[in-house]
Amino acid sequence: MRERQIDEFLYGALVSGSILAVSSAKSDDGGSVLLATGLVNVTYWLAHVYVDAVGGRFHDYANSTWRRLMYALQNNFGVLLGGLPVMVVFAAGRLVGLDVATSAWAALWFTVAMLGAVGCLAAWRAGARKWPLIGETAIALGFGLIVILLKIILH
Repeated sequence: MRERQIDEFLYGALVSGSILAVSSAKSDDGGSVLLATGLVNVTYWLAHVYVDAVGGRFHDYANSTWRRLMYALQNNFGVLLGGLPVMVVFAAGRLVGLDVATSAWAALWFTVAMLGAVGCLAAWRAGARKWPLIGETAIALGFGLIVILLKIILH
């Protein structure tokens, strides 16, 4: 996976986690939570494509918006892919009989763990060890905990 795709993957995970936290706050319908999370994730993906295609024209004079759009559509799937694990954990919880709230909590804590693991891996690959590794992992976990805080505030 290209480094940029990893960036986009993390972005998609944070977006999906945030939307899942919001959409599950007052809902008893798991289908509507998944639909809202999926639709917002697609909207963020389209926004990412738009910014890449149109906004990129300010520094890429050689390629038309059309050419940049085709490139952006083919190369920006990380945002969509990043949202899938969160949604899969939520759906799996519903399939095994958990209620919406419990499934949402499972998906959100999974998101925290995933963000922390990726942050730890990134720091490790960059050469961080011991306290710097712990510090960078804590920062990554902190972004996931913001999503948990969002769920707590809305609950």
